[in-house]
Amino acid sequence: MSTTETSSLSRLEELLPQLFETPQIQGEPYLRCQLTPEINGLVSMEFVRESLLVPGEQVTFLPNMSSFVMGLITSRDRVFFVIDLPHLLGLTSPCPLLQTYQMIVIRTSSLMSQTNNKELFLGLAVPRIQGVIRVISEERETPQKDLPESLLPFIQETLKEGDNTLPILNLINIVQKVAEN
Repeated sequence: MSTTETSSLSRLEELLPQLFETPQIQGEPYLRCQLTPEINGLVSMEFVRESLLVPGEQVTFLPNMSSFVMGLITSRDRVFFVIDLPHLLGLTSPCPLLQTYQMIVIRTSSLMSQTNNKELFLGLAVPRIQGVIRVISEERETPQKDLPESLLPFIQETLKEGDNTLPILNLINIVQKVAEN
């Protein structure tokens, strides 16, 4: 055997066990979404059922509802409310102007104390879903004052990312606000 073959073989023997190791992924998963052009937020994946791209005509408008309620939608044989998340949070929302909505569907039954076992869902329309990131608990901070005041009651914690502060949204407070209206 030549030296090249020996070194290749030893390298293969070294790397082969790594192929079957399961890597330790650190941090909790969060769905990153755009709330306004300047503000991105994080939603815990623990409560996310799915994300959808929905044409506007699939959302059924409901009269006499709060201004942040966009309507009803059917997905996977379930009917649930769709809310304009930035508007609910007191931010300027581009959602009503969009032809297609990006929507985060959350399980509200796991957020609220319920006596029945029925799953309930809520659609959170956002301008853009940006993917999943992992957050290590040591990276979380208390809510910062540099975020809009209307957003503060709906923030659980924040995450510093360069010069940006990403609010980790408190879904319990969001669901309670929807239930009040």
